[in-house]
Amino acid sequence: MIGFFTAPRICLGPGSIEQLSSLGARRTLLVVDPTVAERGGDRRVREELLKEGGEVESVRHVRIAPTLDSLEDGARLASDFGPDWIVAVGGGSTLDTSKGIWCRYARPDLDLPHLTPLSELRLRDRARLVGIPTTSGSGSEVSWTAHFWEANGHPVELASRELVPDWALLDPTLPATMPPPVTVDSGLDALAHALEALGSSWSTPMTDGLAREAVHTLGARLPEVLEHPDDLELRGRIHYAATMAGLSASNAQTGLVHALAHALGGRVPLSHGRLVAVLLPHVLEFNFPAARDAYGSLAPLVGPATVQRAPAFAGWFRRLNERLGVPPTLAAAGVDVGSLRASMADWLPDVRASTSFGANPRIPSADELTTLWNRAAG
Repeated sequence: MIGFFTAPRICLGPGSIEQLSSLGARRTLLVVDPTVAERGGDRRVREELLKEGGEVESVRHVRIAPTLDSLEDGARLASDFGPDWIVAVGGGSTLDTSKGIWCRYARPDLDLPHLTPLSELRLRDRARLVGIPTTSGSGSEVSWTAHFWEANGHPVELASRELVPDWALLDPTLPATMPPPVTVDSGLDALAHALEALGSSWSTPMTDGLAREAVHTLGARLPEVLEHPDDLELRGRIHYAATMAGLSASNAQTGLVHALAHALGGRVPLSHGRLVAVLLPHVLEFNFPAARDAYGSLAPLVGPATVQRAPAFAGWFRRLNERLGVPPTLAAAGVDVGSLRASMADWLPDVRASTSFGANPRIPSADELTTLWNRAAG
């Protein structure tokens, strides 16, 4: 088997956004999370971009669950403005939106729902991309995927190694301004990336090392950062670990948790990270027989006895969820599971169609998938 590892150039540490002033950007399209913009979190970014005398235009109408339609205004603005760089500042939705705008700007002829990883995009003929995450979770600043939804709620996953940003700038002062629920949900999403990458059938020694380090850091430090939110060194550890998890998952692929989460994301009133966190212990228990050796490498963190049995390993994550205030089931989280059960024929095929489904270490039968879903639903 031949493997590939793809990553952007990464600058990390407080003040890393100063790298923007050395890009040589003439015209920059700045895609900003609305919450970040309201707090003035893009001010330093804009100042750095203007140091060399370039022009900056902003896109601020980013949706939390971006749709293909929601990309169009940003794509039209890009077409009128003609940027040579696109800079994204925000969480996963903002970073993914910037990738979608990039595709629509550079290649308006492309039919995004039907792209494959083998499609030639030639995005850098028009512009290049910088990802600046303000949450410690999605990993989109280093990934080659972007997730959207169609108007009917069906997910659309863009996947191309051309979508990996040219630069990822990791400044831990940015997530330090996020409220506790965002810290928890994004951090658990990152932990899920690492755990799924570790158990993935596409994993490699390079992705395993990143995944294990991310699990160790996030598993131990997430509760601490809630107790000490102003500890910048601790914030930095969490922030860098989330990117490590993103690198691992981008190259090894996620699994059944994210296949389910992307199929359900447009249908439930939960953040992506919260949805993933509720689903994960149920999938860990299901996957355990096929990923025992991979999970066994986490014994120094969770204890030798914990990695011997599926209920014990899933129980470790359940206890972490409980400590962080995450409900045990979707019903307990306020989701209308009755409606989801009634519409399973509509969304369940999206789970199996996901590229994450194929990388899962244990492929469930139709009956096994239904049983797993019912347990997670509550």
